[in-house]
Amino acid sequence: MRDYILTQALSRDSTYPFPRLRRMLRNWFNKRDLRMIEGFDDYMLSDIGLTRSDLRHLRGLPLDVDLQHEMDRLRESRSRRGVRGR
Repeated sequence: MRDYILTQALSRDSTYPFPRLRRMLRNWFNKRDLRMIEGFDDYMLSDIGLTRSDLRHLRGLPLDVDLQHEMDRLRESRSRRGVRGR
């Protein structure tokens, strides 16, 4: 399923001129929005399935990595282990 989503994202990007630049700009805006999420308290973060360390990890990623995909991956791996937001 992960490969399907990645292929879908790459093909969607290829329909636009300068797909890499578009993807990097979108990720830059997502990182900017991540600052708002950092203002949430720990209860709200655990409600959406993230931790403070997840946010630090996401901020440290390069701009060519899709933050939304990485957030979903972190949540999914945590739910497989049965741990909720801590």
